[in-house]
Amino acid sequence: MKKTTVLLFIIFGLNTILAQVEKNIYELNSIENLLTNEVKGILDANLSDKKVVFLGESEHHIGSDFLAKTEFIKYLVLEKGYKDIAFEADFFALYFDHDKTNLYSFWSHSVQCKELFEFLEQHNITIWGFDNQMGSGFTYTNFTIKLTDFLNKNAIKYDEDFTRLTEAFIKNRRKATKVLKNVEVEYLINKVDELLANEHIIKNKLWFQILENYKSDILICTTDKDRKKGIPIRDSQMARNLDFLVKTMPEKKFIVWLANAHMAKYEYDFMRGETMGGQFVKLNPNISYHIAISPINMPYRKPKWIEKLRNDKENLLHFLPSTEKNYFVDSKKIINENPEYSEMKYEGMFNLEEKNTNWFKHFDALVFISKGEKVKYPE
Repeated sequence: MKKTTVLLFIIFGLNTILAQVEKNIYELNSIENLLTNEVKGILDANLSDKKVVFLGESEHHIGSDFLAKTEFIKYLVLEKGYKDIAFEADFFALYFDHDKTNLYSFWSHSVQCKELFEFLEQHNITIWGFDNQMGSGFTYTNFTIKLTDFLNKNAIKYDEDFTRLTEAFIKNRRKATKVLKNVEVEYLINKVDELLANEHIIKNKLWFQILENYKSDILICTTDKDRKKGIPIRDSQMARNLDFLVKTMPEKKFIVWLANAHMAKYEYDFMRGETMGGQFVKLNPNISYHIAISPINMPYRKPKWIEKLRNDKENLLHFLPSTEKNYFVDSKKIINENPEYSEMKYEGMFNLEEKNTNWFKHFDALVFISKGEKVKYPE
């Protein structure tokens, strides 16, 4: 009798969870006109006091994620008045040169982002960056020039070795440890620290931020070969860079384009340093809304495998009515109505360091795109 009672309790509990989640899942339109009026209504209510909207992608090579994000951007620009977009791309370059050529090629040159950039240009949306990796062509050509020009205009002393080593680093970031000796790296970091302690630079918020950013890039490029120690340095700096943009331009509302892994709202040990979103939220509580996006079906995912996940009660796909349609999951409402769900772990496809985690807590909304595709480039 007791076993029967326990079994019924478990079944009832699972069915209750399923019902609570399912009522907050909304079918979306096809990818070219993704957002329904019902989902727009949910977004309208959630974005009334939000200055920043994070749009994540499962991986940088998933073109269908780009297409879905473009549809959200159309809504945010045309119906919510967002006029600025910050990419996971070179902070320094995009502060001075708001051009898509300063973005990574999987965005700037992909077929799936063609409509996005035409839309951004048509509606005069300004492109910014918050990544500390200083790898764009603009930075390659202009960083040392702009830095020395700033130092000269403000009568801030520096020596020729600083200029020479700065230029050597910027031109050879990926092979910095082969071009610069350890003593030269230490010298460069010490000189940047001296500049950061200069009262004129402390008062200049932009150049203080640029130099902090520069120092962090030196560290992640020279820390170790596999760069594992560089990941938390990068995420911390990205959070501070985005914080800088938001706080120095309080009149603006930002769309933030990045990977899901970087925009999770909370810091966890298993993230191995990819905690940019959590750190940003700590610096700016209650001003952001986080939307994670992932494909379901991909050319390299076998239908039988997808069906297996769909039948697994511990997988997010189990909650979806179908794997052949697109869906919006209102995570925020799920845990607002049922706080205990924030601690419930499920397998997921949003590409964090661990697939089994508190998805409803990490993101305010989860978007599933049924028919996924890899990034494509013009022939």
